Amino acid sequence: MLVVLRERGAVPFSDEQLEMMAAFADQAALAWQLATSQRRMRELDVLTDRDRIARDLHDHVIQRLFAVGLSLQGTVGRARDPQLQQRLSDAVDDLQAVIGEIRSTIFDLHGAASGITRLRQRIDDVIAQFGGSGLRTTVQFVGPLSVVDAGLADHAEAVVREAVSNAVRHAHASAVTVQIKVEDDLCIEVTDNGCGIPAQVTGSGLTNLRRRAEQAGGAFVTETAPGGGTVLRWSAPLGPD
Repeated sequence: MLVVLRERGAVPFSDEQLEMMAAFADQAALAWQLATSQRRMRELDVLTDRDRIARDLHDHVIQRLFAVGLSLQGTVGRARDPQLQQRLSDAVDDLQAVIGEIRSTIFDLHGAASGITRLRQRIDDVIAQFGGSGLRTTVQFVGPLSVVDAGLADHAEAVVREAVSNAVRHAHASAVTVQIKVEDDLCIEVTDNGCGIPAQVTGSGLTNLRRRAEQAGGAFVTETAPGGGTVLRWSAPLGPD
C-alpha cells in the first residue's frame, strides 16, 4: 500500500503530481511483484534440486547398497569360518544402518512441512516388508511426490502392498519393479516375472484395488507382461491445488 499525504490547508495535488505519484506507485508495484517472483523462483530451484538429490540417492545409491547387502547375505551361509560369518553379518548390519541413514536424509530433504505425506517413505516401508522373501525389487519415483495428498497416498500404499503381495504369494515372482509417477495423475505400475495371477485372485483379491480406483476417479487394469509375468497399472487424478 502506498499512501500520499498533504498538510491541512495545503494546495491540492495538481494533475501532474497525481500522474507522477500514479507512475511511482506502478513502478513500486512492479518492483514488488518482480522481487516476489524471483524469491519464489529461488525457492522452487532449491526444492527441485533437493528432490533431484533425494531421487538420485534413492534410485541409485540405496539400490546399489541393497544389492551389495543381498550379495553379502548370500555369502554368509557359504562361509565355514564362524568368525568370518560374524564379520559378514556385521557388515550386512552396517549396510542396513547406512541405508537407514540415507533414507532419513532423503526425508529431511523433502522437508517436514504440513501436508507432505512422505509417499516415498511409505512405499519403501511396504517394499521392506517383503525383504525376507528373497524378492528382488526395483523402485522408481518420478515427479513431485509432495503434491500427492494424504488420501491418495493411502490408496497408493494399499495398491503397492496388494500388488507386491500377489506377485509373491500367487504369481511366485522372484523380481518386481514398482514405478510411482506423478504428473497430471498419480500413476502406479507394478511389473513382476511370475507365472500370472490365478483367476480366483483376479476375481476377489484385486476387487479392492479396482474399487479404490473408482473412489479416486481413476483407472485400474492388469495385463500379461511381454515375455511373461503380470503388469498392474493403477492411476488417479491428483487432488485440487
